[in-house]
Amino acid sequence: MKKLTLFSILIFALVLAGCNLPGSQQDDVESDDSMATEIAKILTGTPVEIQPSATPVVEEPTEAAEPTEVEETEEPTLEPTDIPEETKEPELTATPEDEEETPTPTAEPTETLAETDPARTLGEPDWIDTLADSEGWAIGYSEYSSIEFEDGYLKLTADLDVDAWRLTWPFLEDFYLEAKMQSPECEGNDHFGIMFRVPANANANRGYLYGITCDGKYGLRRWDGQVMYSPIAWTESDAINQGEDEMNTMGIMAEGAQLTFYINGEKVDEVSDNAYLAGSFGIFVGGTNVDDLTVWVDQIRYWTIE
Repeated sequence: MKKLTLFSILIFALVLAGCNLPGSQQDDVESDDSMATEIAKILTGTPVEIQPSATPVVEEPTEAAEPTEVEETEEPTLEPTDIPEETKEPELTATPEDEEETPTPTAEPTETLAETDPARTLGEPDWIDTLADSEGWAIGYSEYSSIEFEDGYLKLTADLDVDAWRLTWPFLEDFYLEAKMQSPECEGNDHFGIMFRVPANANANRGYLYGITCDGKYGLRRWDGQVMYSPIAWTESDAINQGEDEMNTMGIMAEGAQLTFYINGEKVDEVSDNAYLAGSFGIFVGGTNVDDLTVWVDQIRYWTIE
């Protein structure tokens, strides 16, 4: 009888211990729910396209001057060398995605760098894009531009007579950034170049535009979404290789508010401007002389500055 009682007590104890098992399973469910929530937060952080506005813009007379209000019906007075600043807010930006690797084109012979070229002393770049494919770039529809990747080039076309741009995903503070580009068909004050320090990818309506014109000028503009300022007016430079098939390497050294500009390794200008101190970068193109003006970009790379 005692043996039977002990046996019954042992069975009862095991039943009570078994009541803890569902609690353990509940902990696993709560852990899975937490992980799903974190994944959802990451996925919903993807930037979205913001529709641009058609607000007209004007140039800043000098770096220190306040912007001049312009009536909508009044045409701004332009000097012969000025470019009409009918710039739209941007189109698309990109986030990094996992894509199949595309074979890299055969490397070109090492070019001779100018004595003043920062690339001579900075060592290996921290990031390089040979543009053999579209990885990291926005390739969707935009009413202002079209983009394709062909023959080892990024080819960006302005579909309207306004500046248009596409951005890639790295977000930089202090850096040296350079891009090799050309325009097979380009005339007069048609222009193209690098957009940089764009503060917000998902609403890319601010930033700097460092560009060159087809008739041999360079300039720096600052776009705040409403007004286009000109910290560096369009300036002639012998450093620019002119011609339809000529390639130019444009470089920007950005350290805090200090911005220094290079063309084919030669320092051409510098300015202090602290409006934007960090952001993404990309390529822009714009003009009125050539229909469907296109810029071909062969390579982009940067070095981060500590």
